[in-house]
Amino acid sequence: MDSTTFYCDGDGEDKLRSLAVRPKKAAEMLGISITSLWRLYKAGEIPQYKHGGKVFYRVASLDAWLAKGERYAQDEAS
Repeated sequence: MDSTTFYCDGDGEDKLRSLAVRPKKAAEMLGISITSLWRLYKAGEIPQYKHGGKVFYRVASLDAWLAKGERYAQDEAS
């Protein structure tokens, strides 16, 4: 299963973007190991779902996790 949606990249060209990815791709997107991804799931940091016995991570959930950890220069000073 490969959940995808169409989006426009700004130059008028339609492209496909995955809505959900398998663990290997999710870990790659986050720049972490699959083991670290699994630990984040077990800690309740990143949700996953199963379909047909396969595990998937929603790209939106990965984006939200990254945004939650963002820090700005002014945050570092306080």
